[in-house]
Amino acid sequence: MRLLVTVGSHSFDELIEHVDKKEFHRFLWKSGFSQMTVQIGNGSYVPKLTYDKREGEKNEFLLEGINIFRFKSSLDEDFEKADIVVTHAGAGTTFQCLRRKKKIVTVVNANLMNNHQMEFAQFMYLSNYLEICKCVSNLEKHICECLKRERYETLPEPTTDHFLRDLDSLIDSGVRDMGIGGEGGGEGGGEGGG
Repeated sequence: MRLLVTVGSHSFDELIEHVDKKEFHRFLWKSGFSQMTVQIGNGSYVPKLTYDKREGEKNEFLLEGINIFRFKSSLDEDFEKADIVVTHAGAGTTFQCLRRKKKIVTVVNANLMNNHQMEFAQFMYLSNYLEICKCVSNLEKHICECLKRERYETLPEPTTDHFLRDLDSLIDSGVRDMGIGGEGGGEGGGEGGG
């Protein structure tokens, strides 16, 4: 199995440091994971626990691969390959994962001021879309919960009907307000058009 850890453009060093511990790697290995990809965003902490299985390290918890990067033009391939996504509570990332029907563990960054992420994550958790981890030290517990769950709620299919109807209405009212088209707006557009 593959785990993707992503923090978007944010800095979430506490999460990145946690997934860089031997104990966490051992947990992943024992849970059946063989690969971990970590997107570290603008964080200052860069994972140090990388290893090469070919070097014959004496660890019983070796993952087959660890991939670390700050940013990519697209995470689409990483999302597709992941069995579970561990992410900050960003709405964009959450919806990208849900559209792909991925299991998600959302880790709330308690260090953010005006923490709207907590409200969003709590709503999504209560609506049965994902697991929420309010404390990084409990991440393993929430990954286990995610693994046990057969399925989560899926997002309804997107529809553009309401948007297009509202946009059409907005354009119509703007056209009327500007006096373009319709009654009284005929050619020539001014008084005494002669």
